[in-house]
Amino acid sequence: MSNRIRRKPIIFTVVLLLALGVVETSAQASVTLTGYLAVLNGDPPRDSNLPPQQFILLEDGNGQTLAQLVVDYETAISVRDQKVQVTGQTAGQTVQAGQSVSSAPLIQVTAVKPIAATNAPQTPPLVGAAGTYPWINLLCKFSDITTEPHTAADYNTLLGATYPGINHYWKQTSYNLINIDNSTTYPTTGWITLPHPRSYYIPDDNGTNANRAEMLKDCTHAADPYVNFTAYKGFNMMFNDDLDCCAWGGWGTLSLDGQTRIWSRTWLPPWAQKYDYIAHEMGHGFGLSHSSGPLGNTPTDNLKIYISQWDVMSRSDGTREAWDATFGSYIPPGTIASSLNTAGWIPANRLVTVSPGWSKTVTLERLQLPQSTEPLMIKIPVNGSSSHYYTVEARFKVTGAQNYDQSIPTSAVIIHDYLAGRGGWPGTNTGPALVVAANPTSNIPEVVVNGAGAAWVAGEMYEDATNNIRIRVNSQSTSSFTVYVANQLPGPPTLTAPIGTTVTTPTLSWNAVKYAVGYDIELDTTNNFTSGAVISAQTTGTSYTMPPLTAGRTYYWHVRSQTPSGEASAWTTTASFTLASAANAGVQRNIFSTITPTLSWNRIPWATGYKIQVSRTTAFSSMSWETTVNGVNTLSTQTSALDLGLYYWRICPRKADNTTFGTCSAADSFVVNVP
Repeated sequence: MSNRIRRKPIIFTVVLLLALGVVETSAQASVTLTGYLAVLNGDPPRDSNLPPQQFILLEDGNGQTLAQLVVDYETAISVRDQKVQVTGQTAGQTVQAGQSVSSAPLIQVTAVKPIAATNAPQTPPLVGAAGTYPWINLLCKFSDITTEPHTAADYNTLLGATYPGINHYWKQTSYNLINIDNSTTYPTTGWITLPHPRSYYIPDDNGTNANRAEMLKDCTHAADPYVNFTAYKGFNMMFNDDLDCCAWGGWGTLSLDGQTRIWSRTWLPPWAQKYDYIAHEMGHGFGLSHSSGPLGNTPTDNLKIYISQWDVMSRSDGTREAWDATFGSYIPPGTIASSLNTAGWIPANRLVTVSPGWSKTVTLERLQLPQSTEPLMIKIPVNGSSSHYYTVEARFKVTGAQNYDQSIPTSAVIIHDYLAGRGGWPGTNTGPALVVAANPTSNIPEVVVNGAGAAWVAGEMYEDATNNIRIRVNSQSTSSFTVYVANQLPGPPTLTAPIGTTVTTPTLSWNAVKYAVGYDIELDTTNNFTSGAVISAQTTGTSYTMPPLTAGRTYYWHVRSQTPSGEASAWTTTASFTLASAANAGVQRNIFSTITPTLSWNRIPWATGYKIQVSRTTAFSSMSWETTVNGVNTLSTQTSALDLGLYYWRICPRKADNTTFGTCSAADSFVVNVP
């Protein structure tokens, strides 16, 4: 960290107000502009007590700012590769976030609409596309400063494909879906000398308004005669002295070598020319956001959001246990599941979504260097939302290996609460993903996020009671955790009728339960359902009409919900009713006081045996019980256990060939009614 950064932190408050604020020189007015959206993320040195920055800008095709926008990051990245029309309200003038013009309107955006463009930018260097994304390091020194921090060969090593090179890092992190092969450094010897001194580009050491547009223009124009920029998807601008408050990373539009398109880009002072800082800023170039936490006690002072040692996009040096002496750099940890998913690097068949109403048990493979083909991420939509959800990932601390997760706190299941649009700038800039901890207020956020409360292990469960979500870690194996997730499982319904009344028609009813796919019903003559006279039934509706029951008797009943994943809720409390006789009711016949009645019939001389069928319907379309007995003189049989209620039965005599049956008898009925 430079002395210049340390000297003047108190001045920053004033400059920040200017950068955010507006010189109220005019009333709000509607405005419509066209151009390309760009994003700049500013990250100060660790422990500098300077806050992060994020500017979303509307640029022309040459990287010049037309306006600073107040719009969410998700909107910006969704139109990253398109020309757009922006509509909104101006809010006076704002000091520029590092642009070549002195001021431009601050627009409260109401609409962003893609429009056709003849020179539309090419495919951006992120968002789901596998392939090669080479970067070029541009070594640019101010005309009044002669220091050259490293050689081109050093920077090529920094971007190398062997551990801990940045190419190796992104290959491992993206599961080899992307690489930055063919990246290089210019010049191969020496540095580009910019046409102006440092003071021309940087009016304030600790502000946010270094003229990055001019630095970008002068760096690229000096290299343009010797570099084919169309061969690269991004560039790291290495400077030989401090910039303003921060190192910067993001993406935007530029016209170079006959192409107007999106390039990822970083502005890196000497203190940020290290593995962990570069990986972080290139992550912004790839479109990745910060993360922080804990949920429920997130830092509010804007100065301590870089605390999660689980994510290169938060505390980029992790636990500081892996070190590279060449650049004096800590080796970064991997990134988190939500970032990998946003980037399109988690295959669809390795993402498990547990929708409302469902539960699943998942074997979750470790996120960095997975050892199996099991899922890598669980996504749990909150109330079915596409923009608010939990993510669950398995992280394993593997030391002494070329695995970047050797720099995380421990091996554990990590849960994040993801809310699109959260943590933008102005604001905390925490990013949308916050670590979930068991006791978020038990200590300072930095301790909680990286401590035992956020590291979920076997036998522990997180419960979001408000949204009825449970995440339980069942077990741990060599490279995975088994995790059970329940998302808004339907609970027991509310019984509506009959409850404590006398009825003539025993139709049971209850209220519908959200996400239930069916209901189980039990009825008994005892209130603990142990008499053996239970009627069990299932229905997808919210009512059920019982078969004939004995008048004058009290019955007890309860209901439970069935989930889409095959689980059942708890039973409702027990209700009861007494069955009355209907007016002019006839006497019931053939009543058995056992659930295994004995049925008998007359002999047929030519029969070699008899088939006995018992059904709930006179059509005998489905059988409650069926058997065949042998011998002409076998004239009775005992059924297996039957539920209470009305049945129909018939006899079919078997012919002499012992395979076919004669005409069945007319149906008779009986009632099973155990006292």
